[in-house]
Amino acid sequence: MDSRTLSGLGGGRSEGRILYVMRGRTKAGMIRVFSMAELAIILAVYNEAENLPSLVEALEGLGEDLEIVVVDDNSPDGTAHIAHQLSDEYGNLTLVQRPAKLGLGSALRDGMAAALTGEARYILTMDGDLSHDPADAPLLLDAMRKERADLVQGSRYMPGGEIRNWSLGRRALSRCANQLFHWGTGGPRESTTNFRVLSRRGASLVLDRARGNGYEFVPEVMLLALASGLRVVEVPITFTDRERGRSKLGKSQAVGHILHTLAGIVQYRLGLGRFSSRRARKHRASN
Repeated sequence: MDSRTLSGLGGGRSEGRILYVMRGRTKAGMIRVFSMAELAIILAVYNEAENLPSLVEALEGLGEDLEIVVVDDNSPDGTAHIAHQLSDEYGNLTLVQRPAKLGLGSALRDGMAAALTGEARYILTMDGDLSHDPADAPLLLDAMRKERADLVQGSRYMPGGEIRNWSLGRRALSRCANQLFHWGTGGPRESTTNFRVLSRRGASLVLDRARGNGYEFVPEVMLLALASGLRVVEVPITFTDRERGRSKLGKSQAVGHILHTLAGIVQYRLGLGRFSSRRARKHRASN
């Protein structure tokens, strides 16, 4: 496939798939993925050169009709170079290379916007550090297809879910955040891990209404789905702490995101702003 660039973006080279180099902030929909694959997998990465090859190899071995969209925030460890090589090797990987570290939420939104320009029926998001087991992805997809859901959430806290190699402090903080979300919304027992599948409708709603640029985006997606009356299903997963590289989320950041999520829960309970039922009905009518 020939290398292509999009008007408004800087040029880039990729012999395997299309490469977009983002020189600045872009509007949703400017990045295009020319793919007929049923499944798009979004990997928002930063300094994951050690983990990306193993992760992509495992995903390619799932036997799914898939397109992988890697969103890299100008990682200094050469993650983008590795993504180039993987694109050449597999032929179904699109690299979106951003100019700086702009946040997990904005990276996932850019990846979703790119995926929705293709033919994907399902959009799966997962971490790029192998903490989410690629072998669990078919379980999420199976639930999506059988339950006709709009969001299938991988869950560490429902029966069958598991966390490996985390300290007691990290376990307690995560469990507290998810329990507060569950009590405050009546929703699933997990909302803070980025291992989930969205339908096209669900992803479109997220792009239209989500505002979070960092980790707060992850529970925000769940709040938007619940506020819109979308069908949400939970599936147990095994989460294993990364073996290579460093975590991007410190304790102080985690506490800040919990407070941000609590504010979102209050807005959700009161039906304010982007969590209002009237906005949800308007979105469904337009789609």
